[in-house]
Amino acid sequence: MPANQPSGIDVHAHFVVPEVYAVTSAFTLVLSGARDPGMAESERAAILKRGEAMAARMSDMADRLSLMDDMDIARQVLSPSLVHQCTYTLPVDEASRLERLSNEWIAAKTASAPDHFIGLGSVPLQAPALAIAELRHCVQELGLLGVTISTYAAGREIGDPELHPFWQEAEALGAAIYIHPAGNRDSRFRRFALWNSVGQCFEETMATASLIYEGVLQRFPKLRICISHGGGYMPHNMGRIDRNWLEKPETRANMNRPPADYLRMLWFDSCVYDPDVLRHLVEKVGGDRVVLGSDYPVGEKRPVAFVKSCGFDAQTTERIVHGNARDWLGENAT
Repeated sequence: MPANQPSGIDVHAHFVVPEVYAVTSAFTLVLSGARDPGMAESERAAILKRGEAMAARMSDMADRLSLMDDMDIARQVLSPSLVHQCTYTLPVDEASRLERLSNEWIAAKTASAPDHFIGLGSVPLQAPALAIAELRHCVQELGLLGVTISTYAAGREIGDPELHPFWQEAEALGAAIYIHPAGNRDSRFRRFALWNSVGQCFEETMATASLIYEGVLQRFPKLRICISHGGGYMPHNMGRIDRNWLEKPETRANMNRPPADYLRMLWFDSCVYDPDVLRHLVEKVGGDRVVLGSDYPVGEKRPVAFVKSCGFDAQTTERIVHGNARDWLGENAT
């Protein structure tokens, strides 16, 4: 690739579909502060204004194209912003309708600029059979490379046995699965926007634990799963988790090897904001398991420069910036 050409493949770039957000904004977590009955009207209006502006940016393809060169991004892997348009709490018929609308919207957008955009869809995960059907539609009919899912749906962790048929189908299709939380609604995370700063990483940790402990990675070893925000806290807590595996037989029901081995079957994006954290992530999972992620449009403004600042060798840097994304997404990503 010429030195003056953008080089990165950004796997963490969100979109919002206006027609979907028109429905989901009534309960989306990013606007939850505006529903506080004790809030001053001026503050409520400011929250709503910011929310609408951010949603508009995520549906504006021209705006993102204009910024990609400055970010050193050659291609974005577009995924729905689940904190804006997750449908898991809706009746299944309505959820299915909105997911289909969103998937057809992003398929059209990516088809119009295939050199710049790769698309991931979404599914009504609260209804496993419908989720499988929509996954097939995304991959086989719309040409999307996979889907984004959240960390929890309808009272189920994502490794729940009732979702194993979904994972079996994802493996059979060779679909890339990107796991990004829709947010934690527990009251403990409501103050100080902790749902975002702490809660998202908590959710990613629980999702990874569920995939390991419920046997998803044991049963379906060819799955291509990427966890957002560097996998949350999970990669940094493996000493304690491996200790439990050694000392407590009940933790090994769905594993035949140490948890750290399963961790290295996943991919993790680089959106962690701290060079020390990214260096430790690479040390734990390997330089071939970390992919570039900016959290566009709210996150890292110079994601490639951030990776380069961490002092990795040239081969590791190149793999994180673009090579590993191709491995995760599969041969159709080239």
